[in-house]
Amino acid sequence: MIPLTKPQRNPKDGAEMMQSDPIHELSLTPLLLEHFRSIFNTLRKKDFYLSKSRFQAWLSTVQETPSIILDQEEYSFDDWLQTTYQTGALEALENPKPKDLSRPLSNYYISSSHNTYLSGNQLLSKSQTSAYKKVLRRGCRCIEIDVHNGESSNRSSRTYSQNSSFSPDIIQSSDTGSITSTKASSITEDWHSNSERRKYRLGLGRLFHPSDIQSRNDVSSSAESSPSHSRSSSLRNKIIPGEPIVKHGWTLTAPVGFRAVCETIGHEAFKTSELPVIVSLEVHADHEQQEIMVDIMREVWGTMLVEAPSGDNNPHERIPRLEEFKKRILVKVKRGRPDKQELLVVSRDGSSPPAYASTKNLTDGVSTPETENLTSSSKKKPKVCENLGKLGIYTQSEHFTSFKDPSATTPSHIFSISESDILNLSKSQRLEMFTHNRNYIIRTYPSPKRIDSSNPNPTTFWRQGIQIVAMNWQKLDESIMLNEGMFSGEQGWVLKPPGFRSESKGIIPYKSIELNITLLAGQNIPVPPDTTVEEFHPYIHCELHAEKEVSTTSDGHTSSTFKLKSSYQQGDLLNFGKGYSMKFNSGGRLIEEISFLRFKVEDSRYMQDNLAGWACIRLDRLQSGYRFVRLLDAKARSTRGLLFVKIEKWYSK
Repeated sequence: MIPLTKPQRNPKDGAEMMQSDPIHELSLTPLLLEHFRSIFNTLRKKDFYLSKSRFQAWLSTVQETPSIILDQEEYSFDDWLQTTYQTGALEALENPKPKDLSRPLSNYYISSSHNTYLSGNQLLSKSQTSAYKKVLRRGCRCIEIDVHNGESSNRSSRTYSQNSSFSPDIIQSSDTGSITSTKASSITEDWHSNSERRKYRLGLGRLFHPSDIQSRNDVSSSAESSPSHSRSSSLRNKIIPGEPIVKHGWTLTAPVGFRAVCETIGHEAFKTSELPVIVSLEVHADHEQQEIMVDIMREVWGTMLVEAPSGDNNPHERIPRLEEFKKRILVKVKRGRPDKQELLVVSRDGSSPPAYASTKNLTDGVSTPETENLTSSSKKKPKVCENLGKLGIYTQSEHFTSFKDPSATTPSHIFSISESDILNLSKSQRLEMFTHNRNYIIRTYPSPKRIDSSNPNPTTFWRQGIQIVAMNWQKLDESIMLNEGMFSGEQGWVLKPPGFRSESKGIIPYKSIELNITLLAGQNIPVPPDTTVEEFHPYIHCELHAEKEVSTTSDGHTSSTFKLKSSYQQGDLLNFGKGYSMKFNSGGRLIEEISFLRFKVEDSRYMQDNLAGWACIRLDRLQSGYRFVRLLDAKARSTRGLLFVKIEKWYSK
């Protein structure tokens, strides 16, 4: 096998680094070497070596990378292969181009997380600081914190008094972010004392059961029994008496301390990117606790926190430029109110509704006293105090009423609108919404019905010009793969296409594409953990995600997926001989910057095909020619797995 190495790039500035990294050191199997020798022999023809001119012509016409400079007059097979690999001419995913940071914040798509603190589903999972670390290191730039009164707050008992199962005792001594086994047992007993009818009436009986909590804690308690793990967990998730906590309201999700979350954000925010982080606050705490929130953010984030207008950036006059907020944290919060009233009826303003507020939708229209009480009580929460509201200088949450409302032209406003409401607006006010989004920011978030942490298709919203599409990163699904394709290596901010930006007035330059993918081989394909290499029978799904030519469909979606798949093989080494061709033809409404090619390697099984590896590449970064498609595993981690393919693209207007 021939070992290949190439320089890496610093994720912050793109500069080359020559340090070693196993992922960037590649040893080709004899099978792949055979494919490369066939290509080399075709290029050199009858000559022993490959001439510089033929090598350059191949780079220009087949690989479409004419900028590579060759410094030898002739190349052996090893020289040709090493040069091609080191210059990046074999990667399917093109490195990000230098980013234009001079545009207003509204001119970018922003990688965003919904209910960031959760580690799993929306009802029973833990709240963890590690969740913030994971998404920030993966390039997320807009994170969410749901803040409630701390356990020793004067008002804490009221937070949990609506239902006996939501007692403050459940979260007492919750340093590790998990519900104690004894309290889980009491929850189970309470559950069985109620009728099955009530369980199904809440729409939860078919999905979750308190025994799930018990079994989860039985597993986690053994893992957390060691002193080292206990200490590290306590430091990460510590809840300080009298300080606010972070959790998903009206659920059995276990809390974490607000200070611990802020410390994690401060530590991790700019490790992989210098571009700004937006912290979206959903405030359920009272005014006393909100003042503590302000103190904690100032103390922990220091000069990173934007807490006053800077320079000539008057938030009433213009949206600031991206370059003006390197290594800064922007707080997205509602406008503060100076009056002393504590409660406010909450309308559709974009804050994530408590999970139980959606029970009416989960029960096929059955209305009961329990659900009515839950719904009415969940409609009220404290107003934002003046000092906290002042932090939303350039990112002020505003309640959406109309695109004609004066608030819709305030530079600092951000409308937060649910996925279902966005889909309705796309039917009734599509042009008005798109025009608004050229100049101002909208955030959309998943429906509260998605208690399994699934996601809507983000391309539907990106095509509306929506900048912040909050995703449930807790679950790897098609939508998370598309999100990865959009933001891979982009430091969390992607400049919107021509026609989508504030200076745009003309027609959007749509294209059509003819795309041919020839599968040649694969090596080191990730094997699912519940099988062996011998029992592994992988096949490849290849999907083009592009916009339909027709108008919006009945459910509001405009995305169209073109799917093809190969026959299955055996083992982690794939060989398609002379090639397995997959051809895609889109209509005339393709925009490269928001269209994607997605590869999935799945294990062919009876009644269930398990995901083994995947990749998702934005079309404007999909490189032509003979290329390696790098595979991530089912947990979105980098692997040594790759597909060797030939990519051919033809565009027309």
